Amino acid sequence: MNFEDLPSELWFLILSYLSPLEAFYTFNNINNSRIQAILTDMYVIRRDDDDYSSALRISLAQVPLFIYNFAVSNLLSFYSNVIHSLTLSNDRTPGQIASFLDKYSFKYDFPYLKCLHLIEPTANEFDLIVNDLSTVRKVVFQSKEMHLFNSNTMHKLLYSKFSITDCHLSQFRQDFICPSSYSCIRNLVIHSCDYLSFITILDQFSLLNSLSIRSLSISRHVQLTSIHLMNHPVLVKHLKLRAISIPFDYLQIVFPYLENLRKFSFAILCNEGSSDDLCHIAHPICFFLGFDYVNSDKWQMIIGNYWPLLEKFEIYSELWHLTPFDIDELYPQLWAFRNHSFWVERQMQFIVDFYQDKSDFNLIFYSSPYQDEKFSNQWGYPIETVFSSSNTNDSLPIANIYRNVNHLVLTVYNNKHMKNELSNSPHVFLTLETLTLQFEHSVSSVLFGHFATKIMNLNSIKHLILNDRCHTVATFSELVRRLPNMTKLTITSNQRILIKQIFQKRNEGLRTLLGDRLLYLNLLYDGVINYETVQHIRFYFPKLQSFSACLPHFEDFRDAIPAFIYHMKSLQYLRIGLEGDNDKKNFTTQDMYHWFQRHNIVQELKLSIDTYTNSIHIWL
Repeated sequence: MNFEDLPSELWFLILSYLSPLEAFYTFNNINNSRIQAILTDMYVIRRDDDDYSSALRISLAQVPLFIYNFAVSNLLSFYSNVIHSLTLSNDRTPGQIASFLDKYSFKYDFPYLKCLHLIEPTANEFDLIVNDLSTVRKVVFQSKEMHLFNSNTMHKLLYSKFSITDCHLSQFRQDFICPSSYSCIRNLVIHSCDYLSFITILDQFSLLNSLSIRSLSISRHVQLTSIHLMNHPVLVKHLKLRAISIPFDYLQIVFPYLENLRKFSFAILCNEGSSDDLCHIAHPICFFLGFDYVNSDKWQMIIGNYWPLLEKFEIYSELWHLTPFDIDELYPQLWAFRNHSFWVERQMQFIVDFYQDKSDFNLIFYSSPYQDEKFSNQWGYPIETVFSSSNTNDSLPIANIYRNVNHLVLTVYNNKHMKNELSNSPHVFLTLETLTLQFEHSVSSVLFGHFATKIMNLNSIKHLILNDRCHTVATFSELVRRLPNMTKLTITSNQRILIKQIFQKRNEGLRTLLGDRLLYLNLLYDGVINYETVQHIRFYFPKLQSFSACLPHFEDFRDAIPAFIYHMKSLQYLRIGLEGDNDKKNFTTQDMYHWFQRHNIVQELKLSIDTYTNSIHIWL
């Protein structure tokens, strides 16, 4: 049987493991009508006179340059009028969005595009794209530089593009609001927003059905008595907030206006400790008001009096730097969440976990099951924990097993802490994808290996981040050999000794494991790596698709990096930071192209120089 004669069911199974872009590229040169028909059926492409519809979703985020070239010259030109969703990105693919805009117009080339996702567009690209949109219903603008975006263009996006009803923004500023204007936005997702903008959104977006804010903060200058609340009815049915050190009263005054609320998901992170802690600095009257967020009586009053239509209530709280006295004060309210008839009748359960950070206690309190798959990490932040779990009372609903945490920041103090945790009931994390590891003191590598195996499902971890000091090649080896699916390593602090030891002859086993597994390597510490290290990485880690590091000298880039690219056949992205006086060299992208030609590099690549960070980005 020929490959193209396989049953359709097997074809659909094979294609399900590929992205649409990968599928079309793989079978591009196969002239077979049946395969083309299967691809058409797979992505539900329909042509009926002048009506087109499809489930074709194309993502150009972090793709190799040759795949991007195939997409823009073949796939997009042929299927542009049936593509349902499109993702473009400048992240690890510098200049991609500008290159795309040189070839295509959203208005004229993508008449049936419904969803557009842009990652790290420039302010100028944002202006061009918004003015070119016509049929898109959902837009996602993901950018660390949204503070530079033109507010007039944002007004067009939010108020003049009537087809857009679903909008996702990295940041929302007060000047994005256009008073007395009408917006068709029904679903708004914001990564970062201040309290006053939150109030204005509720008041001004009259059709808003769902609002999610992943990081809601408040200025210390905002006074409760000066806040102007809603002048218009609030129709929001689904509200999801992650607040950072906001006093309870500032949210409580909003709750009576949310009478149409069906689902409320809320998370609060708050410092409770001494008067010089971050919470007190951020807002003076926030001091000790975090207790209100775990007050059963207050939530019963709010739900009973203000939210008659509420169907689902989810809460997640982290209160940091508590004292034993604080825990004694909290205990009656935590107990009330478990036993009061108000919660029992609604079949709601609540989980409590205390963990110790040196002399302080930290509280995690949440409703169970917490529906979001990412647990607290739907907000984009990791859970941070250390050892010595200290459960105050066995009658409380204590949980040490976390099934939905995907990023853990793990601080190891010393051997004693690990032994104490192993001898008691340890925290257990079953679905970690990212582990950030830091040590306070040097520890036994063997003990650490046993400890890591007991508290984590190491098979699920894909990204290991080494932070701070006291990492040794012994502890690193113990962990790496237990991480069969790790593909990404990031080092954020100066680990020159560790890196040097990795390439010593006696550590050949560790080096072999890393060489077989690593696809992404980031050396992001404040400092530089030398020419010899670059050569070692080139030789021992041939499968790398992405590499980021800093070089001390301009000459190191000129000589080492072209040779690095020449030998790294799998490399798709390279970021090199230049230290010292390298910014005074005043070299251009044309100079770099010349260096590559001198090293017989004939493959196509795109270069970008970031003068702000003094770094060079290369997309291959």
